[in-house]
Amino acid sequence: MSLEENKALFRKVNEAINKKDLTVLDEFMAPDYVDHTNQLRGREGVKQFYTRVFKDFPDFHRTIEDIIAEDDKVWVCFKITGTASSARRWI
Repeated sequence: MSLEENKALFRKVNEAINKKDLTVLDEFMAPDYVDHTNQLRGREGVKQFYTRVFKDFPDFHRTIEDIIAEDDKVWVCFKITGTASSARRWI
């Protein structure tokens, strides 16, 4: 894939997540994916995480602020916004 195709792929995934369409993860995420920041493993772990996020922040939205591609890697800086639906604290 070209650098622009790699960036477009992330944009497509981001757009689907903003629409709360987690089926996109089945197509684009490796089955053995590991998210070290949120301590998530595999597609199902990521889906469960976002399901909780969508419940607690019904207007959750990620805006891509910057995207850089080099070789087969893509780095993304995005801003996340959302209004908590309950008193639950994430910090």
